[in-house]
Amino acid sequence: MILSIDYFRITFDTISQCLVQVTHSMWSMSLNAPDSDVYWLKSIMEKELDLRPPSLVNIGKNSVFIRDKLGNPIGHLTLSNRWKGYEINSFVVDENHRGSGLSHQLLKTIESGPLFCYTRDSRLQSALLKAGYSRALLPGFIATFNLILTRLAMTSWMIATLDFRRLFHQIKHFSKYKLYILNHHKNEN
Repeated sequence: MILSIDYFRITFDTISQCLVQVTHSMWSMSLNAPDSDVYWLKSIMEKELDLRPPSLVNIGKNSVFIRDKLGNPIGHLTLSNRWKGYEINSFVVDENHRGSGLSHQLLKTIESGPLFCYTRDSRLQSALLKAGYSRALLPGFIATFNLILTRLAMTSWMIATLDFRRLFHQIKHFSKYKLYILNHHKNEN
């Protein structure tokens, strides 16, 4: 009987270790990027309070990176499916490379549509206008409904993680965020 208990304990420990390894592998695969990319993106999001919380960084199939000659990330965007369009919900350019046209390069990589982006950054607003986006009030009924749900979840997350500095910053500047929409896309013409 003692042998059986030890066997089950060993089996349980082995299964637990396997589950931890599988979970770690799934986490790594879900990021689908080297740890250095995640670290770089989180470090920028930590400084830029207009962006979503760094703890919500998710690098996947709708993420695009631009890299320097050494392979280090210097620009990034992430698209989120909002049912009737894609939102550019993360758009960052390394501060040492701003003003070199990386925003335009990132926007040219997008192959999905229709697209929209909320921003209060004047440089990104300029790049969006040059790329053919136009100002709008709402991205459409279904996309707006999806945005309400995701913004409520994000607000709840900022409260739960005590990220009040970011939350208050975004509330303070809420009226300054402008919506830009691109209804037609280069691959749809």
